[in-house]
Amino acid sequence: MGDENVAGLVKELTDQLASIAHSFGTRADTLLSAPSSRPEAAGIAIHPVQMARSLLAQRAARLEHFPADLFHEPAWDMLLALYIAHEEDRIMNVKSLVSSAHSPVTTSQRWIDHLFKLGLVDRVVDPIDRRRIEVSLSQNGYRALETYLATLGARRV
Repeated sequence: MGDENVAGLVKELTDQLASIAHSFGTRADTLLSAPSSRPEAAGIAIHPVQMARSLLAQRAARLEHFPADLFHEPAWDMLLALYIAHEEDRIMNVKSLVSSAHSPVTTSQRWIDHLFKLGLVDRVVDPIDRRRIEVSLSQNGYRALETYLATLGARRV
C-alpha cells in the first residue's frame, strides 16, 4: 500500500471520527439542556454509588460502538466495580474483578498489583479456599473514590 493510500485512509478515518464526535456532542447538548435530565436544577445531587453505576454503564455502552482497546482503562473499571461491590456489601475475588476490567487476565492482574502498591486496594487470601484471593478497596481507595464520585454527582450537568 502506497503512502498516498495510507494518507487517504487516515484522512477518511479522521473525517469519520470528527463527524461522530460532532454527532455525539450535539446529542449530549440536546440531552443536557432538557430540564428533566438536570438533577442539579432541582437541587438533587447524584449519590456516589449511582454515579459509579452510571460511569460503568457508560463505559460498557462504549464497547457496543467502539473497539475495546480505544478506551482501555482496566484499573478504572476495577476501581468502579470494587466501589460498587463495597456499597453492596459484596466480596470480589481476583477472577470476578478481572472480568469487570474487559482486558486480558495478565493485564488485569498487573493492574491489581499496581493498585495494591499504590495503596488503593487490599488483597486477602480467602480463608475457605486458599487458592482464591479477595480484593477490596483500601480505606484510602474508598475515600478517594467516594470524594471523586460525590464531586461528580454534585457537578453533574
